[in-house]
Amino acid sequence: MKLTLRKFAAFVGVWSCAAFAQTTLHTTTTLVVVPTLVQTPDKDLVYSLRAEDFVLTDNGIPQKVTLEEETKRPLSLVVLMQTGGDARGQFPSYAHLDTMIAELLGEAPNEVSIVNFDSQPEAASPFTTNVAEWGYAIDHPDNGDRGAAIFDSLAYGLNLLQKRPEGNRRAILLLSQEHDVGSKTPLKEVVREVGETNTAIYSVTFSAEKTALRQEFKEPGPSNKPITVGNVTPPTVGTYPKGGDTGSPAELKAYFNLSEPLRLILGAMSKNTSAEVATLSGGEWSGFDNAQELTQDLGVLTNHLHNSYVLSFTPTSSEPGLHTIKVRLAHHPELLVSARSNYWASERSVQR
Repeated sequence: MKLTLRKFAAFVGVWSCAAFAQTTLHTTTTLVVVPTLVQTPDKDLVYSLRAEDFVLTDNGIPQKVTLEEETKRPLSLVVLMQTGGDARGQFPSYAHLDTMIAELLGEAPNEVSIVNFDSQPEAASPFTTNVAEWGYAIDHPDNGDRGAAIFDSLAYGLNLLQKRPEGNRRAILLLSQEHDVGSKTPLKEVVREVGETNTAIYSVTFSAEKTALRQEFKEPGPSNKPITVGNVTPPTVGTYPKGGDTGSPAELKAYFNLSEPLRLILGAMSKNTSAEVATLSGGEWSGFDNAQELTQDLGVLTNHLHNSYVLSFTPTSSEPGLHTIKVRLAHHPELLVSARSNYWASERSVQR
């Protein structure tokens, strides 16, 4: 079974040269949603807190917080699954991904759409409450091209979520490498849309460099023709497969791909932008290297997603610009609180 292909409408934009850390969330909604995770120092989840237990400030001003029940708002989830670039080296980790996504999604009316992407979003399933409908396609993806257009795909997923019922919670699960390759969508446009739609992004990423190196060892034979790098006098007979007796010169042959080391070095220096956008949205980030680690990461995420507190508030100030959110507990300073830390209020507010 194949996912139904859709034509991808290209997003027009100029790449923002600003550092990611300087980019902030924007919102035009009058309601700000703040997913909040509360844990003990040993990372155990804390249950049974009430709205009055939370203190939330917007630019230092306390806000009236509403604590929503997770079950009252259906979840619309988009799973962005990288199939291009070095993702093919992680396909064995996807063997039972459909089951893991079903557990993450939960019961109806929660719904999910699966989107494959390489240098662009290549396929999208209709929203469904039954992940098994697309089980084979999820567990056995086709190889994509060499791209990993994470920002284009996030913009595509956000556009899908904007069309879902207004009262639904919105989330994206991003299964990808750590950094973007080939997107045309400006990063600032992605984070603006994240803020406008109150979408939480959960990133589960693999190292493209490590995956590529492992794949190189699995594939037999050199990828390049041998080149002669000089003549040597071998110390003993039989040191080289081809060559003369002891004391006679033999060609020393080696295999080099001059572009590969540079790509790996530059890639390792790139920021983990998948993790950064998750953090800014109030979601979570984790990394995996194999099927076992992916299963563990998605298991933890499933537990957190369904046991987070969903706080919301209507800002008392309509002042445009950066707003800093701080969430703490009134009487339990020893507990760990993880929540969205900022949003951007536009001059013109539009309820979405």
